[in-house]
Amino acid sequence: MSEYLISHTNFNFNGEIPIPPDKSISHRAVILSTFNKEMTKINNLLLSDDVKTTMYSVGSIGVMFAENNGKIFTRGTGIREYIQSPETIDCRNSGTTARLLIGLLSGQKFSTRLDGDESLKKRPMDRVKEPLEEIGAKIETNNGRMPVDIFPSVINGGTINLSTPSAQVKSAVILAALSGNSELKINIEKVTRDHTEIMLNYFTENIIIEQDSLTIIPDPKIINDQIEVPNDPSSAAFFIVGALINDNSDILLKNICINPTRIKFIDILKNMGANILMNNERNVSGELVADINVKSSDLKGIEVSESEIPLIIDEIPILSLAMSLAEGESNIYGATELRFKESDRINTIISELSKLGANISENNDNIKIVGKEVLTYGEVDSHDDHRIAMMLTIASTKCIKDVKILNSGCVKISFPQFYEIFEKYGRNS
Repeated sequence: MSEYLISHTNFNFNGEIPIPPDKSISHRAVILSTFNKEMTKINNLLLSDDVKTTMYSVGSIGVMFAENNGKIFTRGTGIREYIQSPETIDCRNSGTTARLLIGLLSGQKFSTRLDGDESLKKRPMDRVKEPLEEIGAKIETNNGRMPVDIFPSVINGGTINLSTPSAQVKSAVILAALSGNSELKINIEKVTRDHTEIMLNYFTENIIIEQDSLTIIPDPKIINDQIEVPNDPSSAAFFIVGALINDNSDILLKNICINPTRIKFIDILKNMGANILMNNERNVSGELVADINVKSSDLKGIEVSESEIPLIIDEIPILSLAMSLAEGESNIYGATELRFKESDRINTIISELSKLGANISENNDNIKIVGKEVLTYGEVDSHDDHRIAMMLTIASTKCIKDVKILNSGCVKISFPQFYEIFEKYGRNS
């Protein structure tokens, strides 16, 4: 069991803080590169545990990788020419790997079994299975959980309506449709993160994007052989809040993805009074990118509606911390989707912040927070959830005594150098 002790001191965050490449985009860069039978160069790929799991997984179905000077080169097979894995594909702790692979492998001519670790075995897979079966996939789960068996099938075209507010579900359907027998129109009822469709549009000619729908054309035709991955706003969020809540902080974060479906948390923080500025906006491989400057700020409470939840799903832990240290009351409504992450994040946010003295409670998936000037101290647990571990680390900067975080090593899932960077840029006074 790994643990991390944060000794009480005065914290502030200053300087140009390096942020890792985007995890969501990295997963998709690896998977989409498998469509290209020639070489694809991926710049700035995140080599975290989760992304490595995706690489190992597609490697088991015939995809080859090489590394040179920090760049990853992929030689794919084409979407209809994967080979059958000789054994069960272990998705380890990565829900993104599992759910995207279920879609990718649904239209193949061979069977595949996917499994994962004890944490992943607790996460629901029927939310992916059901829409895929609607378009012809043949899938069996273990009472809605792992392991998942995918059988040979033909993916049909036509029209499907998606109501689940999950980018992973939408991405699984997109990937399945690419191996289908005809065009599939996907009607989108709720806005979710759109990295799969943006990258597919950049990398191939096989998608038509409209306001509330996507049309997927089978058999990807490759039009670009390089993908540039921007840096991760969800990882940046921890240091953004760290700078906001600690006096005398002034940080610069470069090359951050500012896709509108990823930076809703910044809009929320600005509405709370945060001093956050974006500069040097540009387009990288279809994604909007900018440099972000953050300074210490006095924050006020805020209301977050259920409709905003899909766009801040990974940032709610660190937003909850910001609200715990803001003036007045904050409420997060309809956070049900948090229960399906690496941990039941409603429970873990409330239980662990409460141990540090936060005034936070839950009622029917709504979270109520009354802000305080400082937190207390104690021993807390990440519950093997990387975003909970990083949130608790930032929380420790506002605690009056030492904080010990149990199961802290899970940060390597998305941000392997998190603690090193925290120590270097946070203990400045």
